[in-house]
Amino acid sequence: MAAMIQILLVLCLTKYTISYNHIDTPYYKVILTSSYEDNMVGVHLKNKLEQDLAMKEFVAGTLAAGEMGNGIELENIKPKEKKKKEAMYQAHGFDEYISEYMVSLNRSLPDRRDDWCKEPDNQKVPVEELPATSVIIIFHNEAWSTLIRTVYSVYNRSPAHLIHEIILVDDASTLPHLGDRLDDEVEKMDKVRLIRMPQRGGLMRARMAGIEAAEAEVLTFLDSHIEATDGWLEPLMERIHLNHRAVVCPVIEEVNDKNFQYKFVTRDLEGVFYWNLDFGWREVSRDDWSPYETPAMAGGLFSIRKDWFEELGYYDDGMEIWGGEQLELSFKVWMCGGTVEIVPCSRVGHIFRSFSPYKWRTDLQIPEYNYKRVAEVWMDEYKELYYDRLGTTKTSREENIGDFGDVEERKALRESLQCKDFSWYLWSQMPNLYKNTILGAGEIRNFHQQFCLDQNDNEHNVGLPVLVFDCHGLKGNQYWYYTKEKRITRDILCMGKRRKGSKNENHIELVPCDGEDTWDYNPRSALLKHEESGLCLKVTRTPLKLWLKPCNMQDTEQKWYFTNFDEEGLFRGEEEDGGRIEL
Repeated sequence: MAAMIQILLVLCLTKYTISYNHIDTPYYKVILTSSYEDNMVGVHLKNKLEQDLAMKEFVAGTLAAGEMGNGIELENIKPKEKKKKEAMYQAHGFDEYISEYMVSLNRSLPDRRDDWCKEPDNQKVPVEELPATSVIIIFHNEAWSTLIRTVYSVYNRSPAHLIHEIILVDDASTLPHLGDRLDDEVEKMDKVRLIRMPQRGGLMRARMAGIEAAEAEVLTFLDSHIEATDGWLEPLMERIHLNHRAVVCPVIEEVNDKNFQYKFVTRDLEGVFYWNLDFGWREVSRDDWSPYETPAMAGGLFSIRKDWFEELGYYDDGMEIWGGEQLELSFKVWMCGGTVEIVPCSRVGHIFRSFSPYKWRTDLQIPEYNYKRVAEVWMDEYKELYYDRLGTTKTSREENIGDFGDVEERKALRESLQCKDFSWYLWSQMPNLYKNTILGAGEIRNFHQQFCLDQNDNEHNVGLPVLVFDCHGLKGNQYWYYTKEKRITRDILCMGKRRKGSKNENHIELVPCDGEDTWDYNPRSALLKHEESGLCLKVTRTPLKLWLKPCNMQDTEQKWYFTNFDEEGLFRGEEEDGGRIEL
């Protein structure tokens, strides 16, 4: 990950850093701040320079704070204002104080398109021939400024003939500003309609209300705290015009939740999922800005033809509140004859909250309830890989899975569409999951000390030591996979030998999975041998530590056991052996 460079503007300009104290009000001092990755090139560097220029114009008093997507920080805030600012942050999960009082509802942003996007040869269809869309934006207790800024950015940065309507769906909001004030505001807007849900329905049901009201042949879904950039809509409509079964997504960039900087995505990413059914991003290598296929989509921002969505059965109306709907749509689009694409020439900024300020149902585990519906309907025998992540080690499979409602109608829908099976989806879209058979799964336990290997598998945790704790049986950080490729992993990182220069006391740590760290495991000897070093994993209680030591068949502190293990594979597709073994 490239180092982040922070640029501050002060009154005195230096060669490397620009800082300033432009607004020193009785309540706070305004500081503009924007951070970037190192070594930016092309349009990303061009846009950075535009933000730098906007900062200088702010210093000169010719441009407002936050323009061109610059971030804003407030220093020396008076206690009363600081308390108000914190309360607004807790209410919305982002700094609504900055958004409400400092950032224009119609602020300027850089044109995020590369020159490639503007070359005539790369525009396959004249803009005049593209289909119009109904833009559906659902919200529940959204902040005023972010909701209205969303509408303004969509309306003002889209060709008029491509916006058939903008449909706002209020999912039973309770905040006063979303009542009569919003009614009055929408009344003044062209092409904007407001639909009120009588009671809280959640993401899927609220979007379905928007779908039912939509008049255009193409539906575009956006969240209620986004900022669209110039030229965002045309490339999405072009892809759908060329392929009626395409589901197309913009590149989702970040509007920082603390300072509202519009931050650039400089890497090409594709959407993926892990066996716990969480969504993630994976970097890919691309030569240009042309659209490309993605195994899965994030689900918040995309366009789809209404008739294709209808054929696919829209959303699963048995799902609750949020979560899992993006995987269900990704799976069934691919398995039932469509494509999911990311369109780099389309760029939309999105506020990613660090926490959710909303209250959810307490009688169901969300999103796990929805994930189980997805697994049961679409994942065939691979659903067992998700089910085994649920519950506790000592509880039965049935108790761990629990209730997820009736899915017979969704299974019938899949049958009627004559969709391909899930193994085809993995083979075609995520071959790394398809080919890498799982041999061991669950706890990795040493019975001598009754310890289990433990650590949080997160992309930011490279270099953290793998730990040992008492086996708690709750899976989570003590759930691991041993794969056919001899990797010990969970979802993102792998276990490896402590790197040179590491300050960790334990001899193993979390490492990227593309290195040389493979482990030989023999269930009869129960030794875990790090192949590159030839040493075996050992645990001691005093000191509490993991070691790599010469292998010793007689040493019970070197013996490790998986909750589930089969040398032929805990999961095997029918095309491999005519059957399967479930966890």
